[in-house]
Amino acid sequence: MNNYKILFMGTSSFAVPILNELVNLNQNIIKVFTSPPKKANRGMKNTESPVSCAAQALNLELDHPKNLKDELTINSIKAMNLDLIIVIAYGFIIPKEILRIPKYGCYNLHASILPRWRGAAPIQRSIIEGDQVSGVSFIKIDEGLDTGDIVLTDKIEIEKNDTQESLSINLAKLGVKNLSKFLDLFNHKIDFDKQDNDFACYAYKILKSETRINWDETAELIDRKIRAFNPNPGAWFELNGKRIKVFEVEISDGKGNPGEILNDEFEIACGQGSLKLKIIQKEGKNKSTVKSFLLGNQALIGNKLD
Repeated sequence: MNNYKILFMGTSSFAVPILNELVNLNQNIIKVFTSPPKKANRGMKNTESPVSCAAQALNLELDHPKNLKDELTINSIKAMNLDLIIVIAYGFIIPKEILRIPKYGCYNLHASILPRWRGAAPIQRSIIEGDQVSGVSFIKIDEGLDTGDIVLTDKIEIEKNDTQESLSINLAKLGVKNLSKFLDLFNHKIDFDKQDNDFACYAYKILKSETRINWDETAELIDRKIRAFNPNPGAWFELNGKRIKVFEVEISDGKGNPGEILNDEFEIACGQGSLKLKIIQKEGKNKSTVKSFLLGNQALIGNKLD
């Protein structure tokens, strides 16, 4: 395998295994670009991205550019004399001025089988929609949103109980598995596949309004949303004015008015079927089993959740 001069751009934990594997493959990572630190958690302290933490652990040169269109940033990239730019879950659109810089171009590893689920939230949307198969796509980046020519794809089945977290981990592993094959493609002329726009759909960013549980929906759909939003941002409902996030449920066939608490197992009626809550998190508290939660909340049967 050739040794390529690479600028790596990434932010989320999904990108970290690929960065690690590039180092394991003795690729020449000239620099890592990641999003600037964000204020997070209760103390609103600056929190580094997962890619930032990984790059520091690997002793890689790191930068947090706020604007990729800045002339200084573009000139600094030109000075790297790059073979490749690899972009994974970065969070920024790559300007066309940068797309033309590397010898072989800019490439993205996307967490779906394109053209299905272009956009920001392919893992969550695939779970919500009940897809049975997902995968990864290596594409050459163009000026569109995940519209570039496809270089390589691979697929896996979505398991019945997959969450956003577990599917993300499995797809990252799939990306790692195919990384050597992807890099080997540059040893010869690459056959690019155009995306068929007739089959395109978009994985729009998850809205806060989507994360509130609507008990009028079917138990199966609510279960898929709970898994899609696990661990972040978390699906939730309100009880006595307090927000409760739900991380694990069991689908059942109980009957009642949507939102009604049916029994002391915290089984809740839905528009069709019911859900037995298993793992929840009360506002300001740690995650707990429903059994632990109910020790101090026995008088809930018959109540209706909003």
